Amino acid sequence: MKDECIMDAQQEQQRQPASAALAPESDYDQYFERVTRIAARALNLPISVVCLDSLGQPEAIGASGCERNVVFHVKRYYCQTLQCEEPFVVRDALSDPKLAQGPLATGEPGIRFFAGIALRLPCGRPIGMLCVMHSLPRRFTRQQRQMLVDLGQMIGHEVGLRQLDSPDRLRVLQSIDRLHAQHALYVETFYRTPVAIAHIGRDWEWRRMNDACVKFFAHSRAPLTKTNILDLLDASDRTSLEQAVQALNHGRGVEVLTLDVTFRLRNRQSKPARVQVALKQGAPTRDGGWLFVIHDTQAEQREKTARDAREAALHGAVHEASEVLRRSHEQLMTAERQLGATRVDLRAIADNLPVLVAYVDGERRFQFANSTYREWLGLDPEEIVGRLTHEVLDTDYIAAIEPYVQRALNGERVEYEVGATLNGSQRVLRGVLVPRRVHDQSADGYYLLVQDVTERRELLDRMRHQAFHDALTGLPNRRSFLDRLEEACAAGSDGVAAIMFIDLDGFKAVNDTYGHQCGDEVLVEAARRISRCVRGGDLVARHAGDEFTVLLSGPAIDRAPLEKMHAQSC
Repeated sequence: MKDECIMDAQQEQQRQPASAALAPESDYDQYFERVTRIAARALNLPISVVCLDSLGQPEAIGASGCERNVVFHVKRYYCQTLQCEEPFVVRDALSDPKLAQGPLATGEPGIRFFAGIALRLPCGRPIGMLCVMHSLPRRFTRQQRQMLVDLGQMIGHEVGLRQLDSPDRLRVLQSIDRLHAQHALYVETFYRTPVAIAHIGRDWEWRRMNDACVKFFAHSRAPLTKTNILDLLDASDRTSLEQAVQALNHGRGVEVLTLDVTFRLRNRQSKPARVQVALKQGAPTRDGGWLFVIHDTQAEQREKTARDAREAALHGAVHEASEVLRRSHEQLMTAERQLGATRVDLRAIADNLPVLVAYVDGERRFQFANSTYREWLGLDPEEIVGRLTHEVLDTDYIAAIEPYVQRALNGERVEYEVGATLNGSQRVLRGVLVPRRVHDQSADGYYLLVQDVTERRELLDRMRHQAFHDALTGLPNRRSFLDRLEEACAAGSDGVAAIMFIDLDGFKAVNDTYGHQCGDEVLVEAARRISRCVRGGDLVARHAGDEFTVLLSGPAIDRAPLEKMHAQSC
């Protein structure tokens, strides 16, 4: 009776959407919001979304760079992503007539690039999707694909752990560890065995194949996966294989069928083979199909004994791994939501970010530091862990960020930009402090992310100087003069101000006679002489061409000479 109740609970749980198994907890939402931000930054794409399956529809649980309602426009992409083992990538949606007319490409913000990876439980069941997007077409490198796969696996693992609800947490975690070890053994055996093995779907398309299978067909992997296995057979062999598989599907007393066929290779040569086909057990509908073991009968005559031993070991490993996977999955489903938030090791991602990333506890000790500390400070991250912040960072930097640290420890997320000495050089640093909370308790530390914006600040200063100064003489330009004049006028009747307009007589003759370079030297010398004739607080500006303006302001101006000069000019 107890076993029946457990099975009923498992079946009921499997009928529930993945998102329904998780309560809307604040730490849960914050976790996936952080994951989407990290994914967008790591992959250098502006938009990132994590969604879980809800009765066949994607439901966003985290988004960066867009609103969560964008998930309603990605259903076509969502369905195709869940059908792929590898990342589903659309470099330019406008190159596909169907996708170009879809709501994601035609609506706001007009997405053209898309890359998504399916999130899966250990049993292989898809539970959602992680995707990144851009409004412009993009290339997606092999490193970016692998990083997207790693992020998808970590998110799927996190969702699986949040679904646990077992009275014996340690026992379940140990089972998961054994499951991972057995699965790794299965994968290694599948891909490294010298026997050609392939998983063929019910549509006769390739799902996966090992290296020996690729070698058998003397083909490269990518083009081979785009073919149909029936197209590689003659008509008689194709009919025999289809009839045998039909008998296998209907369970007519046959678990594994064996038949001899002849494949047609791409070099137009024929290659005889003995094919063993078995139903793929314990797989979800998407991965349903058959396991094909393809024996090279010509090579079999030379190494039959060794191959039989490897085949027996392979089937034993597959059976053992499948049984371990099945039992562990049952424990996982009956232990829903026992475990709380778990810390996911993101070092592989953090070490590739061009920022300082660290976790500092409430005692101001480093508990985590990424590899950027080695590049910026010359300190190994392992040596930093356990040390106080003032033992690692410069004193003036610690003093500058102390008010922000206090706010972070009080539970507030803060951003700052300060100038400080970093490893002996003066830098401008922009940082983010995120308080760490566990089970909604007060902050027991904070996450520290620091970016070096020195070059950006210097560029802004140069651009600001160029906007308000004459490039030839270095004097303030007309725009700068008008701003200072406006300030002097705003000073009111308490201040005294005078404006002098100066032009150079005969300057055109200098340009015409000696050339513009000589004319430029005259302008520079005139600017220098005019500047020496005024006080330090007065403004000399180049108005235009050979015209200069001087702004005299302040209570120290003698009104009498100014009035005399004005009368003479009149």
